[in-house]
Amino acid sequence: MNFTNINDPAGVKALLDQLRVSQAWQEVTTSYIPDEVPPGSAEDQLAPSPAATSTSVASLLSQLHTAPSLSPPHSSNVDAGHLVPSVPRLRESTPSVVVPVLPHAKTDARSYTFQQALPVLAQLTKDSEFVEMLHQMKKEQDDLERQLCEDRRAIHKTYEEKVRIALTKANMTGDGKLSKHEADMIQTAFKQELDKFDRNRALLAWDGLISKHQTMLASHSVPAMFVSIEGADRDRQQRVIQVLENILGS
Repeated sequence: MNFTNINDPAGVKALLDQLRVSQAWQEVTTSYIPDEVPPGSAEDQLAPSPAATSTSVASLLSQLHTAPSLSPPHSSNVDAGHLVPSVPRLRESTPSVVVPVLPHAKTDARSYTFQQALPVLAQLTKDSEFVEMLHQMKKEQDDLERQLCEDRRAIHKTYEEKVRIALTKANMTGDGKLSKHEADMIQTAFKQELDKFDRNRALLAWDGLISKHQTMLASHSVPAMFVSIEGADRDRQQRVIQVLENILGS
């Protein structure tokens, strides 16, 4: 069967001319004469409906050409995209997952730089409870220093008394002077006693008070404050304490 290429104007015109002179076309055009023209525009009356045009043309073509039945090509050789208009697949809607917004973690005050700590310290000094705590800490420090000083002074007095007794004995026995050996013994014993006091009494008491105050200040989120025995940490903490003292003093 010879199909005319729809993109060939000459071929389409020749087919239309053949249709107009055919007997089937004459029968179709003369067999139907309307008794009454329906209301509407002339264009509506003249323009055939798409369904009627499709039926008429199909009937004419069947009469003009006796076409053998066409068997569909093998499915393996058919591109389905050319036979059936492709329908775009709708993207499957993915249910939105609601991610809970977590609150920002509070920055650890111990990691503040000195510049970051200054406004925080100024704000803390406006808290009467915090200021009262600082006064209590200062009192505890003064009391401990006073007690340690008194205890150390007592050691001095003890060895001063030992020297006085030794001199009294020297006066009773002769020239009133201590021998070098006796003076060295008293001095060595005195230094050992002071070292023992500083190591086993003063430093332990002082470290205990510092740890207590570090904990108290950390509970109020004071920058750089946490329990530590490291020299660098304590130096930084001392700077913070000095700032607090200056603010309160002003």
